[in-house]
Amino acid sequence: MRTKITIFILTIISFVNIEAQYSKRSIKQIQFVSDSLLNLTPSQDASPYKDSILWVKGVVTTPVRVEGGRHQFFTGDRFRFVIKDPSDSVYNYITVVAADTAWFRDNIGIDLLVPGDSIEVLGKISEYRSLTQFEILKQSGCLNLLGTSKANLGPKTVGLDKFFNQSTVVRLNSEKYESAFIKFLDVTVLSINISEFTVADDAGNRITVDDQSNLIYGNIPPAPGTKLSSVQGYMFTNAASGWTVNPLRPTDYVISGAAPTILNIARVDSFPKPNSAVSIKSKIYVTGFTIASSELHYKINNGPSNKINLTTTGDSIYTGQIPASNVDSAIVTFYILAKGSNNNISTFPPDTLREKLFYLTLNRNLTIQDVQFNPYGGGSSYSNMKATLRGIATTDRRIYGAINIQNGTGKWSGIRIRATNDTLIRRGDDVSVTGIIKEVSGLTLLDSSVISILSSNNSSPIPTKIKTAMVTTGAIDAEQYESVLLKLDSVYVVNLNEDSPSNQNFGEFGISENKNNSVGLRIDDYSTKIPFSNDTARAAGKGKIQLKKGDYFASIIAPLDYSFSNFKLLPRDSADFIGFKSLVSVKLENDLIPKYLKLDQNYPNPFNPSTTIRYHLPTNGEVNITVHNLVGQQVDELFNGKQNAGSFEVKFRANNLPSGIYFVKLQHERSSITKKIVFLK
Repeated sequence: MRTKITIFILTIISFVNIEAQYSKRSIKQIQFVSDSLLNLTPSQDASPYKDSILWVKGVVTTPVRVEGGRHQFFTGDRFRFVIKDPSDSVYNYITVVAADTAWFRDNIGIDLLVPGDSIEVLGKISEYRSLTQFEILKQSGCLNLLGTSKANLGPKTVGLDKFFNQSTVVRLNSEKYESAFIKFLDVTVLSINISEFTVADDAGNRITVDDQSNLIYGNIPPAPGTKLSSVQGYMFTNAASGWTVNPLRPTDYVISGAAPTILNIARVDSFPKPNSAVSIKSKIYVTGFTIASSELHYKINNGPSNKINLTTTGDSIYTGQIPASNVDSAIVTFYILAKGSNNNISTFPPDTLREKLFYLTLNRNLTIQDVQFNPYGGGSSYSNMKATLRGIATTDRRIYGAINIQNGTGKWSGIRIRATNDTLIRRGDDVSVTGIIKEVSGLTLLDSSVISILSSNNSSPIPTKIKTAMVTTGAIDAEQYESVLLKLDSVYVVNLNEDSPSNQNFGEFGISENKNNSVGLRIDDYSTKIPFSNDTARAAGKGKIQLKKGDYFASIIAPLDYSFSNFKLLPRDSADFIGFKSLVSVKLENDLIPKYLKLDQNYPNPFNPSTTIRYHLPTNGEVNITVHNLVGQQVDELFNGKQNAGSFEVKFRANNLPSGIYFVKLQHERSSITKKIVFLK
């Protein structure tokens, strides 16, 4: 008994010490962001307490796990749930995550929490894809069960216009509802994707109903055109689309009227000619009712709208024929409209203003540009059709995870190919590829069965020069450059992790021409020959140059890829990174202000290939650090900008320089100091 009492007393003392060590904040204090920050472009929506460790109280509103021991939300090896502060009406929800599920289950019993439990929890504030999260600390006493709350855990009904203007995020109004349980009324299903779907209100404001819940995933979503009297769920953010609403279970969306389902639209003529009519067929049905009418609407080169009635051949299959255009290289757009006997109407595509089905009438062989071309957004008009394409290989399987070919330069000129024998292809090979055109996770590729290498050692296509904003996720023109070799000039590293800027040890780093941006174009390490790492936990000297925010590249050359809902560059090797400069100096931990300007001798010296240069500034002012060769030519600029008084250090890397003697020059206001350094390979 004495032993048990002693342990109990020690536990209480430990918990008291933990409580005293960290301050307490309400959910609203953690979540609140001023309008002035939300009005910036892009909005600065991170919590003012980001990276802080705090105590917070709240009522659990979602289960931690559901039947079969599954987590309520997909989170990998983490528990994820939501808590609410009943005393506030806005900024009163926050997402809670707990890594190492086994530890939190066995030591805290966190998986036993149920909606209505009132808790006090200790954790760190982080941001993931613009969603503020509360990461529970993995230590004894991190969670205290206070009792059972009688708070209202039902949803708050708001309009879709609080979150979106059409498809544009309205961050100013929506941020106050982050992680909140929200209900939208009277919406219509626009499109579906596996078990998630997109809905819109009468004004055209739209949102994705996501399938993050383990009770939703795998369910067949309502068909496009279906009217929902309501849909409710938790408001999370997604890197590609902004806000998503996340139901806990299928009963969280209520169907008010079934609309016709339009499926499997197929163009019978795979490669239409100008002088041939084109047959279109589709499966159309409506549950519990019959199809009253079905129409095929079409335009030629955006001319007058025409329509024909579809006819059924049985088994819900409807067909119609678009007349010959008699115009070479014409763009023929079309959609199907169906009306049920209950008077509900569906179209496919669901949004006929933004999304269009189309085909080209060509009097020539198909090119990569024809396959990739889609001025309306979305995939290839030749999807699931067999084609033969020709181009120069810009990637090589020996160091890169895929093969891209390109038949020139500029928009629509590149495509990825996939085959069992594509390992034989080398950069510069002129190849002819026959296969099936497919859309795989938003990327157009040629799933090939036959590859012919026509010649080798050809000149690579000239990279297309563009700006990062043109191909960043969400850019209107990004699709045009899919799988095209691009060149971005004068770019800075603006963050080390596009998915979670607060976590710098994994993910894709971002670049931008504006070094003050907080988000940028993603750079992925798809190749085995990338010389840089954004992993700040990596020990120095382990074969990778560790990036820092503010590092500079004169140019980056890479094909543009699309995966996991984001456009990104996939550099091939070190040659794709040109003119790297580490422009961020590191301030040393020293509260003493130097009495005079000083430049220390570099270390190590001699060095290969990098060395550290330490310097000391007696006053605030402009600083310029350059490296020169023996004849006085500048070979690098290590820093150029304003700095406060203090001691700093900066790295110099001489990867592409010959061995020899160089000089480092420190310029501070009107004074300068020079030191000799030695580079030995």
